Amino acid sequence: MNSINGRKVTGPNGNSIFLPAAGFSYGSTPCYGGYDGDYWSSSLYFGGPSHAWYVHFDSDYLYGGAPERFLGQSIRPVCD
Repeated sequence: MNSINGRKVTGPNGNSIFLPAAGFSYGSTPCYGGYDGDYWSSSLYFGGPSHAWYVHFDSDYLYGGAPERFLGQSIRPVCD
């Protein structure tokens, strides 16, 4: 979108947001910026507070998971 890699995600209510492919960071090292996107949700994983739900995408895949929270992943604040 506008020459920026990312994904447009549309919710069940028909509203959509654009998630730039911002990558993530491992410690102070940025990884895969411009190639993939990793975004935290606001929900902790049921297995314990050291993990939280997220969404990952790249040019081929879009999926969710619950990695450890020490990874530096993006957030996309939205409001009702």
